[in-house]
Amino acid sequence: MKKADRIFGVIGLGLALWSYLESTRLKYMTEFTPGPGFFPFWVGVALAFLSVYLIIDSYIRKPGKNDDKKILPEKHMLYRVGFIMLMLVVVRYTMNLLGFPLTLAIFTAAILLLLEHYSVVKSVGYGIAYSAVTWFIFQYMLSMGFPKGILGI
Repeated sequence: MKKADRIFGVIGLGLALWSYLESTRLKYMTEFTPGPGFFPFWVGVALAFLSVYLIIDSYIRKPGKNDDKKILPEKHMLYRVGFIMLMLVVVRYTMNLLGFPLTLAIFTAAILLLLEHYSVVKSVGYGIAYSAVTWFIFQYMLSMGFPKGILGI
């Protein structure tokens, strides 16, 4: 895990630098309140300190029993992540055609059916329920519009 901590620390430093550089494009303060650059600046500073701490700690700490473990996931787990990413690309391009509720229901049912091996009835039921609850919350309670598909939903 020491190697993973070092890699993650360097990635964190990169993100901290990016956050800091982006914050310099924005005003740090407005008249009497913090401006839009205030939050990204302090996020970058905090992330930089935590990343440096993680890197230093990875060199100082004694080796543990988890240090010899593989840090990359198994091959079948990478296939699962790849399948989910592919499904998200499909969702992105079918959202305007089918509309939000139908696309979300199909996406949820496909994930449950193909990756979690739920039954067809259970997958479709959960897909419809999840889509309906999400649609109700965002459409009626928060008054947000979603893409309407060919069915007008």
